Amino acid sequence: MSIPVQNIYHLLTYAWDQLDEAEEVAVTAEPADSLLDLLGRVLVQGTTHVLKRGLARDYVPEVELTGRLRGKLLLSESIRQQTLITGRGWCAFDELSHDVPVNRLLKSALYHLLTAPELARSLRREIRALYVRLADVTLVAVPDLRVYDQVVLHRHTAHYRLLLSVCQLVHEEVLLTQTAGERLFRNFTGNEKRMAALFERFVRNFYRRRQKDYQVASETLAWAVVPATEAAKAVLPAMQTDVSLTSATRKLIIDCKYYRKALKQHYNQDKIISTHLYQLYAYVQHAQRQYPARPVDGLLLYPVVASQLRHSYQLLDTVHRLRVATVNLNQSWQGVEAELLGLLG
Repeated sequence: MSIPVQNIYHLLTYAWDQLDEAEEVAVTAEPADSLLDLLGRVLVQGTTHVLKRGLARDYVPEVELTGRLRGKLLLSESIRQQTLITGRGWCAFDELSHDVPVNRLLKSALYHLLTAPELARSLRREIRALYVRLADVTLVAVPDLRVYDQVVLHRHTAHYRLLLSVCQLVHEEVLLTQTAGERLFRNFTGNEKRMAALFERFVRNFYRRRQKDYQVASETLAWAVVPATEAAKAVLPAMQTDVSLTSATRKLIIDCKYYRKALKQHYNQDKIISTHLYQLYAYVQHAQRQYPARPVDGLLLYPVVASQLRHSYQLLDTVHRLRVATVNLNQSWQGVEAELLGLLG
């Protein structure tokens, strides 16, 4: 599925829920850009922005052999090494430093980009110029990705959010080859499992941001069954929607399916994928019991870069509808937004 690089970036910023930061670090892809190039442009713009505001700093614990008392004297260590007879001692103190986790992750991502052979040459020069300005930050060539979950941003470092998301994507997607340290960028758009999760988060955050009529969430629906035993209850799977839009007068359940084709060939005829329709039907039926005061509609939503799909079905003896639709990601971003908003009609 071929999606323009600029649109992939929009998908990412919505999925990360970082639109405000993306507008602050406005980046437009060049016609020949790969995804790696576009991420490089984001890091160039974002790092330049951070350097203008001032790199994040924090107090970092240091230990130093010194002739003047600083912080806490490590007496036992100084006696063990017999440094006191020379008029020096080991001291532990906190020093304000740029060598903090957020800057280490940023420098590491810039380093990975510099060593990626696929990166555009002009971008490589810009990244190298920024990289040398982080000379007082430790290079962690292969960071532990768990560090990203441990980083805590506060008011003075909130502008790092988008940068750290891009850094994490770079670290996840740059692979060490078997050759001498050469790095290759694995284009994650070929990974359908990751793209499916990205598509779902994008749709949910898009509707949360771009319309005011509905509350948007992923919700767990109650099964309309009575388990015979506690053991039977324990093995029931969760019935969790991808996107639920709820207003005082209507409810819409969207099931996002990242498939290359929305229809499947069956005896040489295109058919809706039955398991997808069954799942959506079950969601609507159970939500109808849970929310009897309002109509509940269901929408199967697929991305498409070629032809559009719009089908609607009325459930017998009810006001509820099931719809199957696509959103064309191979168009201007304004067109993508208009198409998604039009599906709420």
